[in-house]
Amino acid sequence: MSQQKIEEGFRVLTLTANVSEDILNYIRRYQVLASHIYWARRLGVEPAKEVLNKITEEIGSYWRWHIIDEKDPMYLFKGIEKTPEPYSFILKLPLVDALHPKKGAFLDGNRLVLRLNRVVEIEIPRRVLEWLNKRLAENPDRKTVRVFERDGRLVVQIVLHKRNVVERPDNPLLVVVDLNSSHGIVVHYWDGKLIKTEKYKPPNRGWRWRQVRRLMMLRDRLYNLGTITQRQINIYSSLIRTTLRGSAKPWIQQVVDRVVRRIRRIARRRGKEPLVMIDTPSDESLRNSSLQRTLRSFAKYLENILSWYGIYWEETRLYSTLCPICGNELRLKMRTRNTRIMECPKCGFNADRDTVPLHWAIKTLPTPRGGKTPVRVIEESDSEPNGYGSAIIVGTNDENEVGMIEEMVDIGVRIKET
Repeated sequence: MSQQKIEEGFRVLTLTANVSEDILNYIRRYQVLASHIYWARRLGVEPAKEVLNKITEEIGSYWRWHIIDEKDPMYLFKGIEKTPEPYSFILKLPLVDALHPKKGAFLDGNRLVLRLNRVVEIEIPRRVLEWLNKRLAENPDRKTVRVFERDGRLVVQIVLHKRNVVERPDNPLLVVVDLNSSHGIVVHYWDGKLIKTEKYKPPNRGWRWRQVRRLMMLRDRLYNLGTITQRQINIYSSLIRTTLRGSAKPWIQQVVDRVVRRIRRIARRRGKEPLVMIDTPSDESLRNSSLQRTLRSFAKYLENILSWYGIYWEETRLYSTLCPICGNELRLKMRTRNTRIMECPKCGFNADRDTVPLHWAIKTLPTPRGGKTPVRVIEESDSEPNGYGSAIIVGTNDENEVGMIEEMVDIGVRIKET
């Protein structure tokens, strides 16, 4: 019996620009009025008539219907009673509308036009426009725009949404993505035999940790001397979080883009539907790991892009320390610079530890007629001589090496107001 599921993928383009204060005040005013509607709906009371009148008078029809009309397809407050209660009374809610010539935002050549308190035209750089046109050519089901303010700047997000009904293929191109809490990411491509193995090592975060330790020592020293306020302590803590958070995102986007392009290309050449099995580490194995945030972000981003292209994926536990033949615990037989050979003391099975999850994944495939599902994995020397060899790709700290990234943030676009 075939397995079907619905996958939803998103692509987001973020543009920022400097604008005049009256435009930012328009956004802030909207947020105040929208927050009143939010809390009224949440508490089950009617919004104040004065607020509804002000929304009608001050906010354009493109944006206001999504917060006051519960029958609107894009109504923002559906199911709010099930969401966690926010800490703030004034919520930073974005202005939301469809991307369409008859709506609050639309594309006109190389410009994004916004109908706010006045018309604002944002010129989109050529490279960004090429990326956007490619995504639009992939026929998203829904195109929306979110407008808000961040640090005194206008922020516009074009959000593309795609919904696919996918079925688990019976005779797939099998792709196993093993997220290892110590050694990074290993990707296997298998179609009756091992086609290719790739290893991706995240960027070296050592220098960032050195900066973090320096900031922590300085913060603690000032605290012990009594020369720092609680607000300044919070600033130091924010700097520490920012220092650690921003390093891996370009690398994640680059590697996911490369992996998904390769999956689609190999599947097309072989006439197969891909099946991607993602082995995410357990919470226990990720604890105190420097790669914890990187691996979780990688898995989430990979699943999103696979869903966008309608590629069937599933998260599953694929063991690297248990024998795929008899289930006995494996032991380390030999270690080299690039391999760790594991052996089963019960049945004699042995393989590189990085390939053991692939053996477990192969066991989940449907059994072909007249025989057993093959568990043998042909090693690299037996793989196809057409460029599908093994590859070890080391992460880089150079963000200029990143290809077409998913989000174009802070591109400094020039704004023209009319």
